[in-house]
Amino acid sequence: MRRGLGFGKIVAFCIVVLVLGIIIGFYFGSVYSEAETITQSFTFTTTMIETVPQTTTKTISHTITEVLPKTITTTTFTTVTESFTETVTVFKEGEKVKVLGICFSRTMDCSSFIEYWITRANESVHVMIYGFTLDDLSKALVDAMRRGVEVKVVIEKENAYWKGSEYERLLQAGVDVRLDGNPYTMHHKVVIVDGKIVVTGSYNWTWSAENRNDENIIILMSRSIAENYEKEFQRIWLVAS
Repeated sequence: MRRGLGFGKIVAFCIVVLVLGIIIGFYFGSVYSEAETITQSFTFTTTMIETVPQTTTKTISHTITEVLPKTITTTTFTTVTESFTETVTVFKEGEKVKVLGICFSRTMDCSSFIEYWITRANESVHVMIYGFTLDDLSKALVDAMRRGVEVKVVIEKENAYWKGSEYERLLQAGVDVRLDGNPYTMHHKVVIVDGKIVVTGSYNWTWSAENRNDENIIILMSRSIAENYEKEFQRIWLVAS
């Protein structure tokens, strides 16, 4: 009769099989892992070049490490130049902008719109104007100054001595009025009232704008929009004389 395998031999055989299985599994698992493992890292450095249009130059470092049967690490540098246009936010997110009025000079009295808001001013009236010959608006500014409102006016210097210009009248009345310092042209037609209302458009404060030309104005209530116009006013005011 054949003798069966002893218990000890069976245990020894199982251990050998188990060890071989572990070794084989580890080997193939390692090979697969090594073949599939690739690590990438990118380093970005940015240099701003202030030109018009604005340009961003980026030096990009690419480091790639490959874990295969052997480790390979390579680094390359690429320079990329991109042109872009800067965006300026003119009002805050969520802010409501109220349109208080729109006027077209050929069919409406735009001068009366502007005069109305000057007479409503409680704190300040700041004006940037290319041409100024309308008596009613000059009077409204003088009256505002006399009731304690801060009135400041910048007029394009080339037009300050036009026939009928209100420049001398404002000076004689004591209004703080200056001539634009731009060596070319200050072409704004803007009044900012109490730091929250902006009246602007194509409309000069002249008889021709009111009675002959096709001109327009829009009246906006917005703190943020007024702040942007106020920054422009202060920039022009500082170089005016």
